[in-house]
This record gives sequence, structure tokens and C-alpha cells, in this order.
Amino acid sequence: MFGKKKDTKQDQSIPKNDDSKKGFGKEVESRKEVRMAEGKVTNLTSDAEIKGTIKFGEALRIDGKFEGELIADNGELIVGKTGSVKANVKVRCAVIEGRVDGNIKASDKVELKQKAQLIGDLQAKILVIEEGVVFVGKCNVNPEGVKAEGQGYKEGIKEEIKDKKFNL
Repeated sequence: MFGKKKDTKQDQSIPKNDDSKKGFGKEVESRKEVRMAEGKVTNLTSDAEIKGTIKFGEALRIDGKFEGELIADNGELIVGKTGSVKANVKVRCAVIEGRVDGNIKASDKVELKQKAQLIGDLQAKILVIEEGVVFVGKCNVNPEGVKAEGQGYKEGIKEEIKDKKFNL
């Protein structure tokens, strides 16, 4: 009788151990993948509220509330659908799905996704705006870094008007 009980216990425990080892191995592998992804993106979750200055290197995703200043000359800012940012932002690129109250200066690209709200000025090389975006502010998009002609343009207009015998 002892042999049967031991055998059944062993038979029951062996599959459990095998399954748990397999499950454990899979869990460890998936955790490594998640950690690698998390290592590239810093997340402020929807229940987070932070005030201050954040300087970051790679990517920052905000789904909560942030107030202050965001700086990442070579980084990417992602404001999720539930994200609310009251800050001046200086980044390489930004993807906005939530709300930003403040100016954005991007050295490369800014994407305003559907239902995003930007209340502030924007400067970027490339701007993508989807339908349904609210954008209140000034925009300077200059992909080639072309300098505005400014005074030359105004002088040309003055000369054209003088030729038409208007007094300025």
C-alpha cells in the first residue's frame, strides 16, 4: 500500500513539477521581454501626479498628470489618451494622444493623434495632425531649416507698392 501511495504522489507531483518548470520558464522569458521594453520607456501611469522637471534620455510615456518642464534633447515623449501635461516640452519627437498645455519644441517630429489637445505653441521639423485634434497656438514647421526672408520680403512689398505710386 505504501508503494501505491508513493507512486501516485510521485506521479501527481512529477507532472506538476514539469508543468511548473515549463510555466516558470515561460514566465521568466516573458518577464525578460517586458523588462527590456520597460527599460526603453519610462511610464507615468494614469494614477500618477508629478510636479517638477523631468530630464530623460530615451522615451517617457505619461498617462497620468504632470506639471513642470520636460527635457530630452534626444528622447521621445508620449502623452497617452489619459495623460495631462502642463509643461514646456523640449524633445526630439513627441506623440500626443491626451492633453498638453504648454509649448512643444521638437528637433524632429510631432504627431497629434485623434482627440489630442494642444494648447500652446509648437515648433518641429515635421508635424502630423490627425482629424479631431484641438490645437490652439502658433505653429512653426520648418523641415529644411529654411530661414525666413523677413526684411527682404517686406522690402520687396514696399518697392512693389512704390511702383504703383502709393506713398509710404
